[in-house]
Amino acid sequence: MEDYLKRYHEPNKPARPVSESYHDELERLWGRKWGAQSEFGKLRAALVHRPGLELDAESIDDPVWFGILDKPDLKRVQEQNDNLVKVLKAEGVEVHYLNAPSPAHGPYSKVNPRIWGTRDSGVVINGGAIISRMSLPWRKKDEVFWARRAVEIGCPILYTVNGNGTFEGGNVVWLDPKHVCIGQSVRTNADGIAQVSRIMKEVGGVEEVIVVPIPGYLENLEWPAGGWAHLDCIFGMADVDLGLIYPPGVPYFFIEKLMSYKVTLIEAPPEEAAKEACNILALAPRKFIMNAGCPTVRRKAEKEGADVIEIDLSEYVKSGGAPHCMTGPLIRDPGPLLDIQPVKK
Repeated sequence: MEDYLKRYHEPNKPARPVSESYHDELERLWGRKWGAQSEFGKLRAALVHRPGLELDAESIDDPVWFGILDKPDLKRVQEQNDNLVKVLKAEGVEVHYLNAPSPAHGPYSKVNPRIWGTRDSGVVINGGAIISRMSLPWRKKDEVFWARRAVEIGCPILYTVNGNGTFEGGNVVWLDPKHVCIGQSVRTNADGIAQVSRIMKEVGGVEEVIVVPIPGYLENLEWPAGGWAHLDCIFGMADVDLGLIYPPGVPYFFIEKLMSYKVTLIEAPPEEAAKEACNILALAPRKFIMNAGCPTVRRKAEKEGADVIEIDLSEYVKSGGAPHCMTGPLIRDPGPLLDIQPVKK
């Protein structure tokens, strides 16, 4: 503090503007170096939601409208959430709860059975949060609860998706702090991607945004015809050179792109992709949590040197998610960078 006083305080003269950048003074102003521009850098802090009455079977009167084919059991959902939190805390992760009402709901629906997906309502880049704009009527107001909680814990809000843009954080998968993939789907449109991309580049220092079109659904939600809402259901990164993917869910140019960046891809078989095998939460490079019951993917990952922690999250799979969906990273280490050679001119 003394150095700053000497630098900016001249007795009997008006104060001059501070010449530091936003990032340089972030920790002094906001208390933390907020930022999670990685999938596999050491996870330091995350936001979760313990499901409440919004997932009670009686509340979900029209499961298909909510995108649910099999109603989850509330007691088991809560137990599985508690088990995930135990693992996070054992790994040194600082856990914050969303503290949304029970049952959580918005202006177009009496319940929101997927508010537990804290990944979706906001993304924390270097410097603070980008607040989503949810697409479907029963998820509207997720972003309000998320934004309020971010402010409560001291995370600055950099931008809120607006206008005709829609955007959900489950469509964001980082390759490294400078390269990010964003899925374009029923939950995230081109306008939303354009808005978020600008902030990621201007504030987060992102150099490349890879837009990945994702097959969606019309009326049929039955596997495998139902498509996907979020990129993280069909693609996940365990390390800078190790990814998990379900190829039918992405265009082939994306697979070629990943291979050109020297990412070894583990292909999930259909029966394991349906169990959210790719929806992993990395705690550190090559150490990740995944839903139990995906032996092929686990075996292949361990062959590549991964430390895999299995947790039964089957009740979450019923409404379309697993550990990646369940956690909103607030602070991560940057992690390693892609080994990209400059193009020779």
